[in-house]
Amino acid sequence: MQTEEEQVEKLKTWLRENGMSIVLGIVIGVGGLGGYRYWEHHQESQAQHASSAYIRMMDALASQDYEQLELHAKRIIDEHAELEYAQLARLALARGHVEQAKFDAAQQVLQAIVGTAAQSPVGYVARTRLAAVQLQQQQFEPALATLAVSFPPEFAAQVDELRGDIYRRQGNTAGAIEAYRKAQSADPPPANVEFLRQKLDNLGGTG
Repeated sequence: MQTEEEQVEKLKTWLRENGMSIVLGIVIGVGGLGGYRYWEHHQESQAQHASSAYIRMMDALASQDYEQLELHAKRIIDEHAELEYAQLARLALARGHVEQAKFDAAQQVLQAIVGTAAQSPVGYVARTRLAAVQLQQQQFEPALATLAVSFPPEFAAQVDELRGDIYRRQGNTAGAIEAYRKAQSADPPPANVEFLRQKLDNLGGTG
C-alpha cells in the first residue's frame, strides 16, 4: 500500500501532467453553460419580439389594413424564420391575399408552408386552405391532389367536406354525397353540422 507521502507526490505529478486539461475543461464547461444561457435568453427575447409583431399583424388583419399586415408578416418571416410564428405569419398573409381576391399570391404563400412544414399542424392547415383556394379558382384536380395525403384524425371532417365541395363543383354528385357522409361520421364532428346537412339535402343525399 502506498504511504500518504507517496499518494500526495503521485497526485502532484498527475496534476502537473493534467492540470491544464482540467482547467481548460472547467473553462470550456463554464463557457458552454454561459453560452447556453445566452442562447436561451436570446431565444426568449426573439420569441417575445415575434409575439409582439404577431399581435400587431393580427390586429392589422382584423382591421383589413393589408399594407400593415404584409409589413408585419414579412418582418416576422425574415427575422424569425426559425420560430413557429413565421409559419403563422404566412397563414395570416395568405388569408389577407384571399380577402383581397389575390388567389395566386395566396397559393404561393400556402405552398411555401406546405413545402417546409408538411408534417406539422400548421402544414396540415395550410394544405386545407390551399385546396380551398384551388377550388375557388376551379383547379379541381390540383385541389384533390393537395388533399391526397394522410391527415391526422382531427382534420378528417374538414378534409372530407372539402373533398365533397370539390366533387360537387365537378358535377360528381355521387362522390360529393359519399365525401359529405364521411365528414358527417367523423370524430371529431364537422365544425358546422347543420350546414353540412344542408349540402347533403341539396344533393338529395340525406339519409
